Amino acid sequence: MKNPFKTIGTDYEVPKKLKGRILDDVMMIKCTYDIADLFLIKYPNTLTDYYIKEKVKYN
Repeated sequence: MKNPFKTIGTDYEVPKKLKGRILDDVMMIKCTYDIADLFLIKYPNTLTDYYIKEKVKYN
């Protein structure tokens, strides 16, 4: 099977302004993902782990 990406022309250079906008969008998506991961996954897990340990400690 042929790789279709090898047939794409590489003679064209993307403008720096467009590259910058795309990289900014990717960084914004990554930042949003990191914030969501922190507050929706890691923080609740930390709280539940803490309260389970406290409950076991006092029972």
